[in-house]
Order: sequence, then structure tokens, then C-alpha cells
Amino acid sequence: MKNLLLILIGLIFLIPAFGQRNKKDVVYLHSGGIIKGQLITHDAEIVKINSEGNEWVFKNQEVDSISRFSRTKTASENNAHGYKQGFFMDASAGALIGNSSNQKHAPFSFMSSLNIRLLGNVYLGAGAGAEFLEETYMPAFGQLQCRFRDSKFTPFFNLQAGYMVPLEDARRNQIIYYDYSSFYPYPNVNTKLDAEGGYMINPSLGFEHFSSNNFGWFFAFGYRYHQLNYSGVNDYKLETNFSRLSLKIGFIFK
Repeated sequence: MKNLLLILIGLIFLIPAFGQRNKKDVVYLHSGGIIKGQLITHDAEIVKINSEGNEWVFKNQEVDSISRFSRTKTASENNAHGYKQGFFMDASAGALIGNSSNQKHAPFSFMSSLNIRLLGNVYLGAGAGAEFLEETYMPAFGQLQCRFRDSKFTPFFNLQAGYMVPLEDARRNQIIYYDYSSFYPYPNVNTKLDAEGGYMINPSLGFEHFSSNNFGWFFAFGYRYHQLNYSGVNDYKLETNFSRLSLKIGFIFK
């Protein structure tokens, strides 16, 4: 199960990156040449395009036509660095840092979400992920994000709330202590527990930077609280509560 989740996580990171590579502008020259890349300048005198790290500059007289992967944006839209678009997708990886009383000090956490603009720089979204605690869980959550500025670099506030869905059986047994006189001569019972998941909430602060209109990265840190519930024989219930520091780094795709 863990190997499958790791493969899926890798694909979620890689697929949008390959999608970005396919979004290229094309410059057709009168000489028959074709240059594919990212168009930098197109004015009354020259055309400049970046192709595989090399910048090509042509006079307008040399250019037959130009094909853009999307419509030409206005100056205000270019300055917005994708913020005025109505949606974005993010994918992040990080750790939930605990303390010495937790058996796992920094379990791995992966999350991905799809978000739509609610009002101004406020976005509402939903997502899921994978976290490797005592058992493997899928956090299914809703997300509210508020960006403080409409620019390519901005701090932001993020709030996630949802439920931890167990993806595998519990890995723990619990020793139950009964009253000695009532269960003599067997006062202790060792029972296997079933994982049932629990609620989670994760407010965080961070900053993000857009390197283009369609791609950016972010870093966030916050407070993570979640419950893990277990059940056993004879209606036995166990609830464990976790308070952790969440650290995440991720990517944003338009």
C-alpha cells in the first residue's frame, strides 16, 4: 500500500510539470525555420523567444507568424502572475513534527488540492493526501486560503479541516486493565484494535512566489491537531490526540 501511494504522489508532482513543458509559443520564420519556447518580447521592432535556455532575437521582417499556446494577455493580467485566474492546483510534501512523547517524531505528509477563487484573493478548495503515521491515512479536507497581496510574491494564510481516513489495518494492540477481583485470575487482556480515523485541523502561514503566470512554489508552517480513534472487542474505544508543527514545501499549477 505504501509503495503504491508513493508512486501516486510522484505522478501528481510530475504530470503538471510535463504539462508545463507542452505549453510553448511557436515562432515561424520566412526562411522556414520554427522556434518553440516561451515568448519574451513581441513589439513593433523585434521578437524575442527563449528556447531551451537560449534567447533568440528576430526582426519583425524575418517573422512570418507567431502561435501562442493561449490568448495574448493584457499588461494587468501579466502583472497578476496568475492570481486573476479563477483556479489553481497545489501539491506539497513535508513533515508533522512532534515531540519525544510521540512514537514517530516527524511522519511524512503529502497533500494536493484543487482551489477556485471565491472573492478577490480568497480561494476555496478541496483535496486529499497521504500521511504515514502508526498506520497510513488519507486526509480528506476542505481548504480556505487568503493571499495578502496580488503580486508574484506574497504571504498567505491557509486553513485546512477534514477527516483522517485509515487506509490500512491498525498496527497496535492494547492492554486493557480490568478490576482484579472481577476477572481473577486474568486481569489483563491484550486486544487488537481497528483504526477508525478522526478529525483534523491545520491553520498555517506561508509565502509563495510565481516564476511565471502558470507556475509557482510555496513554503508554509502551521499548527496541526488531529484525532486517531480505535475500537476493539467488547465495545472498547481508544482516542489519541496529536498536536504537531506542520512544515510543507510545494508547487502551484495553473
